[in-house]
Amino acid sequence: MSSETKSRLQPKWLTPQVQAQPVLRFQNSLTKTKTDFIPKNGRRVTWYNCGPTVYDASHMGHARTYLTMDIIRRVLEDYFNYDVLFVQNITDIDDKIILRARQQYLFNQLKQSVTQLDLSLIQQTEESWKEYNEAKMKKFEGTANWPEFVKKMTPEEVQKAVVIDEKFKMNFTALDTSYNAIENAKLGLNSGKNTKEDAELLLDASQDTLSAWLDKRQGGEVNNPKIFRELPAYWETRYFEDMEALNVRSPDIQTRVSEYIPEIIEYVQKIIDNGYAYEAEGSVYFDTSRYDGHNGHHYAKLEPWSKGDTALIEDGEGSLGSKLQGKKSPSDFALWKASKPGEPVWNSPWSQGRPGWHIECSVMASAVIGENMDIHSGGVDLAFPHHDNEIAQAEAYYDCGQWVNYFLHAGHLHVEGQKMSKSLKNFITIKEALKTYSARQLRLFFLLHQWDAKMDFKKSSMQETIQIEQTIKNYFDNTKALVNKVNNDGSRNATESADGSITHRYNENEKKLIEILNTKQDSVHAALCDSINTPIVMDEIMDMINQTNKYMAFGAKNVNVLILEKVAKWITGLLKVFGVANNGAEIGFGAVAGQASGNAEDILMPYLQALSSFRDQVRKGAIDKVANTEFLKMCDAVRDNQMVDLGVSLDDQEDGIALVKLVPREELIQARERKLALIAEKAAKKEQAAAEREKKRLERLAKGKQPPQEMFKASDEFSKFDESGIPTHNKEGEELAKNRRKKLQKEWDMQKKLHDEYLKEYGTAEV
Repeated sequence: MSSETKSRLQPKWLTPQVQAQPVLRFQNSLTKTKTDFIPKNGRRVTWYNCGPTVYDASHMGHARTYLTMDIIRRVLEDYFNYDVLFVQNITDIDDKIILRARQQYLFNQLKQSVTQLDLSLIQQTEESWKEYNEAKMKKFEGTANWPEFVKKMTPEEVQKAVVIDEKFKMNFTALDTSYNAIENAKLGLNSGKNTKEDAELLLDASQDTLSAWLDKRQGGEVNNPKIFRELPAYWETRYFEDMEALNVRSPDIQTRVSEYIPEIIEYVQKIIDNGYAYEAEGSVYFDTSRYDGHNGHHYAKLEPWSKGDTALIEDGEGSLGSKLQGKKSPSDFALWKASKPGEPVWNSPWSQGRPGWHIECSVMASAVIGENMDIHSGGVDLAFPHHDNEIAQAEAYYDCGQWVNYFLHAGHLHVEGQKMSKSLKNFITIKEALKTYSARQLRLFFLLHQWDAKMDFKKSSMQETIQIEQTIKNYFDNTKALVNKVNNDGSRNATESADGSITHRYNENEKKLIEILNTKQDSVHAALCDSINTPIVMDEIMDMINQTNKYMAFGAKNVNVLILEKVAKWITGLLKVFGVANNGAEIGFGAVAGQASGNAEDILMPYLQALSSFRDQVRKGAIDKVANTEFLKMCDAVRDNQMVDLGVSLDDQEDGIALVKLVPREELIQARERKLALIAEKAAKKEQAAAEREKKRLERLAKGKQPPQEMFKASDEFSKFDESGIPTHNKEGEELAKNRRKKLQKEWDMQKKLHDEYLKEYGTAEV
């Protein structure tokens, strides 16, 4: 074959060598290790997240779970591009809800019936106080004499009490508040204060003790189903408002327990039919002994070491269900509870009753997802018994070996080092947190902590988060301003030499920045694959910002804005994935809050008026032939006043061309006020220093008022002086030693100098 023929043949294609890439792994509570994430249906992911029990305001503990899972969900959907079906429930039937609804109803009824403060109301409140004290403080001695007990409760003693009973602070506060209100009511009644308002002060301060007292006596009479529906409906609405405020994505499918009663009854019946549950006195219990080890089943897959933990089991059964009768074993738990008077009821084959807590999630998740799901998630405090019981129920229902493939648990939340709990009443509501911090700041704070680790919500950490937010914002503002400047300077991102030739801006600094970006992209991908390790991702983002800031310091004439845009868009893209940046933003967090929207005239007119006003001033100054410095003052004024009011920052540069940034007006005003405050402080310090110098000068002058010839004569230490008034003999008539006279001469010379200054200032020694 000729060489000409050979040259017409397509050469062999060389297969590229693929570098090994990390795969997504999750910290799986079912293995206690990081395991490769393998969805059972390709890119489709089924996910059930335990929703809230809605009986009170959502707090930061809820945010720990729901904001955390929202971040993970966004990463799966928007970074790894999985098609996620996200299912979440609302628990609107539960012992806590029943108790709270009942007690709140009874307390409100009492409050509405009271028309004035009288002795019987005080006695009733006292009785409730004593009953609450006996029930809640039985582990502690001396509480009957409350004033003496309070005196003993030093911070050290309180900490000791909390070790004995973690709810001590909550109960102590309830009792102390009520006790003080009772004493004040007695004093007030004796002095004639007996109005309805006086009565309400007592009632409100004693709500905890009175609610428990009323419920014990009248709780069984509360049977209106509406009472048990209205409370959770109210708090469900508030919960979703909080989630929207936190920018948490809504579930794809939302379920409520009250809407799945028929499915729950059918589910329980099948577990009975499969031999893993039994009926007793109208309730149905899961038979843990029969289930565990039978037909390949394992009870407490998540926390096998917690089997038989009576305290946890009873807590899981609820305060109304822990005393139900008929269990074969203390480890068994209720699937269906026979309702007592004062509890909502539904008809079932076993009794008029209601679902147990654990069965609810098993049923709703199964109804939507089926006999196997990829991910189940929730707070780590629910691992046992709730999640373990969920798994056991579902695997007993399907008689299968594995209902959940990956169980994700958000870590505990502490507040300033202390465990936070709604039941302990030491929680910070989401609404309260959002009064101090923005949703973006809270999300950034969560990103700085690994999702399955303990997180301490404290002011110092939030201040660090705010600084990080500001650093990111400054980076975006500077990048956009620099890009805008170069795009409008006519350079077309090229550099012009002195001889008029042009050259590109892709040199060593640019290559280095691209290499850093490539490294960061690899590191971020590896971190996200490593069980969504957002703290490492945030470290890489902040380091990328730091490196880019160094590059931007070269100035507009020495940077490649296309590379700057590439870096900024990559960082923005990650922040979008995390829910920190607005989806509409190409670079940055998103639109400036409060930025105008509407027709062109409404938007442009304030800026055009500022420009026209500035033009008028410059024109008049030119006509009046003012000094050049006056024009500089006009420029400073438009920068510091009109532009600030419009939310525009003009950042003066060495090349004389300012960087233009859009910044929230309030932020610029605060910066201006800080600048003016610093100037005022500096001026005040300067004035104070001048005054101090003047004071010292006058004090020095005052010392010079006396002529040196007279300075020693007033002293009885000397008896003779020379013609200048310098002592020659002591009071005994003895001649002074030479050293002594030498020292006195120095003092005389110093006084003469001071006196001469005095005369120069005032002209005469008589002033």
